[in-house]
Amino acid sequence: MKKSQVLFISLAFSLFIACKTQQVAKRTNPAPASGQSAKNNKSGGSKLSQTQQADVMYIFFNANKEKMLGNLDNAENLFSQVLRQDINNHAAMYNLADIYNQQKKYSDALYFGKKAYTLDSKNEWYARLLVEVYERNHKYADAVLVYQKLTKDYPDRIDFYFGLAEEYIYDNKLQEAIKTYDQIESKIGVTPDVSAQKERLYVKLGKNDKAIAEVQKLVDSDPDNPHYLGIMAALYQAIGQDEKALNLYNKILSTHPDDPYLHLSLADYYRNKGDKDKSYQELKKAFVNKELETETKINILSSYFPLISIDDEMKRQAMELGKLLIENNPNESRVHAVYGDFLSRDKKYEEARKEYEESLRLGEKAFVVYQEILRMDGLLNDTDATIHDSEDALSKFPEQPVAYYFNGVAKIEKKRYDDGVATLNSGLKLVADDTLLDGDFYTALGDAYNTMKEYAKSDENYQKALNLDPKNKYTLNNWGYYLSVRGEKLEKAEEMSKLSMEIEPNSATFEDTYAWIEYKMGKFTDAKEWLEKAFSYGADKSATSLEHYGDVMFKLGDPEKALEYWQKAKQAGDGGSDLLDKKIADKKLYEANGVK
Repeated sequence: MKKSQVLFISLAFSLFIACKTQQVAKRTNPAPASGQSAKNNKSGGSKLSQTQQADVMYIFFNANKEKMLGNLDNAENLFSQVLRQDINNHAAMYNLADIYNQQKKYSDALYFGKKAYTLDSKNEWYARLLVEVYERNHKYADAVLVYQKLTKDYPDRIDFYFGLAEEYIYDNKLQEAIKTYDQIESKIGVTPDVSAQKERLYVKLGKNDKAIAEVQKLVDSDPDNPHYLGIMAALYQAIGQDEKALNLYNKILSTHPDDPYLHLSLADYYRNKGDKDKSYQELKKAFVNKELETETKINILSSYFPLISIDDEMKRQAMELGKLLIENNPNESRVHAVYGDFLSRDKKYEEARKEYEESLRLGEKAFVVYQEILRMDGLLNDTDATIHDSEDALSKFPEQPVAYYFNGVAKIEKKRYDDGVATLNSGLKLVADDTLLDGDFYTALGDAYNTMKEYAKSDENYQKALNLDPKNKYTLNNWGYYLSVRGEKLEKAEEMSKLSMEIEPNSATFEDTYAWIEYKMGKFTDAKEWLEKAFSYGADKSATSLEHYGDVMFKLGDPEKALEYWQKAKQAGDGGSDLLDKKIADKKLYEANGVK
């Protein structure tokens, strides 16, 4: 359907309501002509002329059009114009109340909602809106009065009785709510929804016997219904009558052994009893049951997510349930994405990436899956895959700045500097209301421009990142390190590096940076101590840190120890400087500006 057709239908419906309200007004007060809601007796004026009525209807029509288009400020002004010409136009009042409600101006919405309802209290649309606004203003007793009138005016409308009961509950008038549910039952008979509501209310009131009696009525209406028996069992469990609950569960189990919801209830029962093994076994029975909806299984599995990093048993169960979910639903894309989340949390990045890729293959269209694939690429240091996957993501989501970020950073790592910087600048323009992502872009650009030796641009982008977040530890570390490499603004570099370590203590990377700054400032003993501290957190596997330590030892007059660590740096693989081989061959310290 075209947008113009949708707008026309919505506008026609709104005008239909307005016309109906005018008709009601004529029945209650026959004086107004078409387009006039009531005679202006309150202001001492007279009824509108036909010309005035036409003007009012024209403004009203345009007000509705603006409202349907979402131009609420324009609509508000036009409906206000209607009221200035026809002060008792309750249709305009209703629309103003609706606009203010949408804008969360609840006191204004209440003022106009009450006025519209006062002028036409039989209009259910006015009543419904007024109830909603009363709820927004926490005036539940007033909402009760509106629903009481609705049930009187429309005695066959069961939805109004349900609304009345709900307002009684909001107003903490639980006994009145029960009486209203009794009225509903007298009209439509015993139903699971009403019985469940009454049961909960009686339990809340501490009247457990009456709660049991309510559910018993439901059971008596269909004695073989396992769902009703399950409600009774759950009630027994909730009020501490565990033996009765278990007896009922076993009774249901004897006739419906494959009911997945029964096994979920039993899992809950055993968990509350502290029997974790039985609880999990029942949960597994439900999980492999094809009658249990996939969405329910996903919700159950997702409940494990915050637990797997703190409880090994919960992690084991989650992983087993995840595999069962995949085995029983191999062709559902979301299942693979959810299992990928668990593998990612367990640091099984390669396996997680495969699950995310399978999710895409099966038709998953959410960008978040692409984002997780790119995150796995980064954690696996797979630059080629990052470029490929980010370009694939951009072909489908060209408006997503995150894809530009990954693509730009990966291109820079592959020494495609101009291309990478261009990509980052393009993505930066798409970031909206996300200071963290803005900061990531500026930091990446700072790194890139530094590598390209465009130091002024590098410092400018680092500063923009810190303006957004003065405690961005990565920006502080990177800028501090590159300043030390350049031999510039070493005191500023030292200050930034120290702050990064305060934000994240015991980081090998940050401690190596600080050590190198100390080295550049001639504080060789301090540099040695910080590097050794970094080694205790994993820097002893970094070619860069090992080479730095060798340089420090050479400065401290121990060339043999220096050579030992330069050789360790060489063995560690990539990460050493271009001068490392020369240092080892000549057993001398070389730096960018010559022999030291």
